[in-house]
Amino acid sequence: MKIEKQIRNKYTNAMISKLQKKNQKYYVLDSEVIGLRIYVQLSGEKSFYLQRYIKEFKYSKKTKIGDFPEMSITAARKLAALIKADNVQGKDPIVAAAERAEEKTLDDVLQEYLIKKHDPRSKNKHKQKAEKSSIDAWLLGKTNDANILSIWKKNRDDVNIKSQQLSKINSETVLDYHSAITLKSSFVANRMVGVVRKLFNYAKAKGYFSGENPASKLRKKLNEEISDHLDYYSTDKMNKIIAATLKKSKVHSKRVACFAILASLFCGGRPQSEVMNLTTDMIDLKNKCIHYKKSKVGQWTRPITPRMMQHLELIIKHRSNGDPVLYYPKDDLRHKYLFPNSSYGLLRSSKRGLKPCKLLHLKDVRKLYAEIKKDAGVEDRDLKALRHTFAVFCVSQGISLRVIQKYLGHKSIKTTEIYATATDEFVEAESNKVTAGYAA
Repeated sequence: MKIEKQIRNKYTNAMISKLQKKNQKYYVLDSEVIGLRIYVQLSGEKSFYLQRYIKEFKYSKKTKIGDFPEMSITAARKLAALIKADNVQGKDPIVAAAERAEEKTLDDVLQEYLIKKHDPRSKNKHKQKAEKSSIDAWLLGKTNDANILSIWKKNRDDVNIKSQQLSKINSETVLDYHSAITLKSSFVANRMVGVVRKLFNYAKAKGYFSGENPASKLRKKLNEEISDHLDYYSTDKMNKIIAATLKKSKVHSKRVACFAILASLFCGGRPQSEVMNLTTDMIDLKNKCIHYKKSKVGQWTRPITPRMMQHLELIIKHRSNGDPVLYYPKDDLRHKYLFPNSSYGLLRSSKRGLKPCKLLHLKDVRKLYAEIKKDAGVEDRDLKALRHTFAVFCVSQGISLRVIQKYLGHKSIKTTEIYATATDEFVEAESNKVTAGYAA
């Protein structure tokens, strides 16, 4: 009798999805973990089983370890390898599984952390709100952002770090998590590694985890703050961006977004939180400053440069002359905003019927900004690079770090000091001043 030899394949989730049901139950073998089988039931449902030989009992045992697609092939391989390792170490599989079940996952720690640490009455509620928004998107998968959802779908095994037990998360796991989020933004990826680091520190303080924090090892490697703050344009390229933006602002449909982009540069503001939602009552031309009630750093006042003053006066002039895209009647919701979203307050179609648009800031700024960069012939950098460009330019002009701290709204001078080493030209210029002083 001829025995049919079964072929082992390196299965992917896509390959498993295509396995067709037959008139009887059958299984296929995975090549990556010996003993891992993918069963296809008569109904077409698919499950992962591990077939292993238990030496003590001299028999082979089949154990179900999960259902597809709830469990991915990568997760099935990891669990199968874990169970086989228990066997090699002589552990009772049932006892070992029970021990693993009792151990907390990162999600368990996260839920407790949110309850204990996120107090709505806190003075740092704006900071907590920002952190919660990031957690929802990148740890819980609660988001309407199509790009983020796409990353979750394509990289679920790497992004879904919360489902893993604390002892199973290592530096490689965190690096994979970071790499997946980098597809959206390296800055966000670095920040989320910081959140994971914070969760492990909380777990250690509570006694849930006793090992080395897997995210702490990556602090120097990611170098999150400095690498992000050195993302800026040179003075020459900054001037090219200004020229290209002013040129595009002559087109009515692009004027609001162009003026918002210039304002982000001229005052060193964060585009959405500190510039694009500016209202007329926040502007204090007499004292040359902008008053913020709510921002990333809380309530504060930003002094502004004469160049920003000129820009604001230009906007006010356009509004006074009834500019078709900057001016709205006093009874219009958009009247008080310097850079009004043309759709704000208007009814738009949603899943629950017609609803007024609540988006204050502009939607089309990034697309226009990409056009401006192309026209100016400069490298591709994010909008926040305009804030960093402003800071580095101030340093190169010899502005005091304490003044720059006021401009940017930094709570700590240490954050501002990052910009002091950002340009070699500035260091050389300051060195020449020292030389000239000794020569005198």
